Amino acid sequence: MTSRPRKRARRHVETAQFDAFARRIIRAYGRRVAAGDVEALASMVTLSAEVDAMLRLAVAGLRAKPYSYSWDEIARRLGVSKQAAQQRYGDSSTSSRHALDIRLRQAGLGVTVATLVQVFADHHPGSPAASRCPGCGYPYPDKVLDCPTNATVRPLLLRRRGEDRDAVARLTPDQHADLLSQHHARASRAAVRQAASHAPDPNRPALPLFTLNGTETAP
Repeated sequence: MTSRPRKRARRHVETAQFDAFARRIIRAYGRRVAAGDVEALASMVTLSAEVDAMLRLAVAGLRAKPYSYSWDEIARRLGVSKQAAQQRYGDSSTSSRHALDIRLRQAGLGVTVATLVQVFADHHPGSPAASRCPGCGYPYPDKVLDCPTNATVRPLLLRRRGEDRDAVARLTPDQHADLLSQHHARASRAAVRQAASHAPDPNRPALPLFTLNGTETAP
């Protein structure tokens, strides 16, 4: 008795043509920016982040039912090891701190702006920034200010925020400012963390500024 083959997505004959079209558009975009449109650099960076975010959601969709592709199969298509694929695109079986929020995995490429807003808010580090993501517990490494979930959500929400202004309005002022001005948020969070790292240890006894003979003590 042979097992039934796993259900696969129906192949679309136009996929290769669509891929070629998308590549032509991106190359044309790069040429336009290179022709002197320096202000478009920021948008191009956002586009790059959005492509990476959509790749994460595409992998999440392939991992979910009814397709249920294994990490070995996905890694083989990506040309990386199984471990590298799991680490980059998240897997709840390895560590929930590195997995995408389940709401993103369930919605896949059909995720709504309202869901993006809720997930972004739940995983926002706050102001001042926490040391771990309040949504998944991800410990923020040095100079990394988003957990894997918000690294995926941020470019998508930034690009699509005009589709549902009522949902976006539910963000707090700090969250909204962070979404619109990540560079400013990075600078402010870095300043907070730097100040915290130089804060005096409350358990350490205070040293006098001068010794009894009037000479300055070493720091």
